[in-house]
Amino acid sequence: MKAPAPWLLLDVGNTAIKWRLADADGLQDPSGVAATAASLCESVKTHEWQAVALSSVAGEVADTALLTALKTVRSVPVWQARAESSCSGLVSGYAQPARMGVDRWLAMLGARHASAGPLCVIDAGTAITLDLVAAQGSHEGGYILPGADLMRRALTADTGQIQVDALDAPTLRPGSDTQTCVSAGGWRAVIGAVQSVLADYPEHRALLTGGLAPVLLEMGLSATHHPHLVMEGLRLWLLQTLDDQGS
Repeated sequence: MKAPAPWLLLDVGNTAIKWRLADADGLQDPSGVAATAASLCESVKTHEWQAVALSSVAGEVADTALLTALKTVRSVPVWQARAESSCSGLVSGYAQPARMGVDRWLAMLGARHASAGPLCVIDAGTAITLDLVAAQGSHEGGYILPGADLMRRALTADTGQIQVDALDAPTLRPGSDTQTCVSAGGWRAVIGAVQSVLADYPEHRALLTGGLAPVLLEMGLSATHHPHLVMEGLRLWLLQTLDDQGS
């Protein structure tokens, strides 16, 4: 017997908390995005959920604070996802699997559920990650690079003459002053890096997720947009975990 459904899925990133209801059959509505633990609690308190599955890259202190806040809404079982050596046919390529970011692991799980064959899973957020997955499920390695705004911050922090407070609208056209040059350089670096990986692995189908996915598509990236890969991966991970525990 599995844990009562629906489940509350939480994807905690560097800048926001995404939430969605789900059960053994798939993702459900409603869903949402919260900026803080308090606003999350306010958003989910009127919905029915009997268990929580958490994917987080925010760190132990933030995770504890979030789960403590949720307990004031409803005290239910909590499962926190971790990257593992294998799950549902996906096999980690890391010598120490737990050191992989859980969001990357779950995105690959979700991608394998969405598409067959060799895959390149691209998660475009604050940082950009690309992970190659063979047709049989083995992780063939990956890449992590800073997003365009992280590049801007690095230039502003570590140079004396470049002080750019925010990026301009995404463009690949060359800039005409320091502000526009930094912005265009960051976006071109991101799109160029992603395209170079895809060019080297043409047999891998590109699946794209993350908050900046629409921007990369508008800039000409050829990939299939799957906005809910991490959530779907989290749902699949919980389903497998409950099966393994006989819950």
